[in-house]
Amino acid sequence: MNVYEEYKKKLVSAEEAVKIVKSGDWVDYSQTCSFPEDLDAALAARRDELEDVKVRNAISMKPVQIVEQDPDQKAFTYNLWHCSGIDRKYVDQGRAFYSPMLFRNCGSYYSRGYAPVNVAMITVSPMDKNGYFSYGLTNCCMQEMLDAANHIVLEVNPNMPFVFGMECDHIHISEVDYVVESTKPLGIAPGGAPSEIDKKIAGNIFPYLYDGITLQIGIGGMPNALGGLIADSDLKDLGMHTELMSDGYLKLYQAGKITNKKKTAEPRQRCILHL
Repeated sequence: MNVYEEYKKKLVSAEEAVKIVKSGDWVDYSQTCSFPEDLDAALAARRDELEDVKVRNAISMKPVQIVEQDPDQKAFTYNLWHCSGIDRKYVDQGRAFYSPMLFRNCGSYYSRGYAPVNVAMITVSPMDKNGYFSYGLTNCCMQEMLDAANHIVLEVNPNMPFVFGMECDHIHISEVDYVVESTKPLGIAPGGAPSEIDKKIAGNIFPYLYDGITLQIGIGGMPNALGGLIADSDLKDLGMHTELMSDGYLKLYQAGKITNKKKTAEPRQRCILHL
């Protein structure tokens, strides 16, 4: 059987794919852009059939249907490694639960068995001629999460770019249980325009920066405000060390500020800028 025949054999509807989830399971959506929108909606539609299903994710970029369609949490419990603005509202309303963690250790939580995964559901790029799907824009502790999973369902989306790499950034058709096709737009982290308070905080930080400094800026209005200040400044040869590229970094890159020339720890991260 060639890879295209195997793909066709495993291709099902989202409604069919989510039948693999049983009561009591841990389901993992991974993080950020890997969010499987169609599978999430199909799983939410099973709210009257299931109970005690724990779903794990981080930095939701769109409304999450297993939360929206099950407000009393009769079937699903939503757990978060990190929170977006949407997630903070869920947590404040008691509809989601934040799991304290150190991001650098996240992969080991899976590999050491602290974060069980019965079913992994993630969005990936379309398959290449060799049968591989790229993790695309999300590749943090993806490999460890998938290695820990008992079952894997891929939501293939042409809007997810194929990012070329060597290892731990792709999965083969032979390793998955089901494939679902989607054309939904990928989620975009809501940062919003910086508020006046964001601008004031950024203005207080800016005088402490200097040429060659390595930056770690996060998500939201304040980091974006700081990125704009730096982009318009005379600072140069800045380094980037981050698990996530936000709009603030994009402004800096477009302005030619990030070169990593002066960076001493993990200087190879400069390749991230060219993906």
